[in-house]
Amino acid sequence: MVAVKSNQKKLYGQLSAIADHRSEQQPSATTEEQQHGRYERQQVGVFSAADIDTDQWPGAKTVLCIERQQIRKGKCSTNKAYYLTSIATTAAAQLEAIRRHWSIENQLHWPKDVVLKEDDSYGREPNALVVASVLRSITINLLRLQEFGSLTSALRGLANKIDEIFQLLQ
Repeated sequence: MVAVKSNQKKLYGQLSAIADHRSEQQPSATTEEQQHGRYERQQVGVFSAADIDTDQWPGAKTVLCIERQQIRKGKCSTNKAYYLTSIATTAAAQLEAIRRHWSIENQLHWPKDVVLKEDDSYGREPNALVVASVLRSITINLLRLQEFGSLTSALRGLANKIDEIFQLLQ
């Protein structure tokens, strides 16, 4: 499964056109949830990837269009996201796979990017960048094992407390 973003103009345009003009292969699947002061509804449509260039995207079988509607603080927003996948399965299973993908994004990539500022790294040596990324992952896992309320509060709470940091490593 590959998330296709708008900066991939040609493929994004193809997937958008498929979702807008082609009939779904099967009934769509929908989830709704309310948590953290927001309501969110996700609906996934499953379409054939028959017209996708198989030389560039070998194994592409299914195009997914997920429409998200969110209400937070009385404001409603809607967006669409597109995925290309090599798996032909039910819409409900595809929606669950997308939710697992976002779980990884929210629990690992977002904290590394936003809290630990990984995108602001100024290294050019590929091995050094990989090592720094692994160290960030270890940091996140150590702090979660200590059951801090958030990574931000953990970093603030441990700032300049070298002895406590070394105790975490034991």
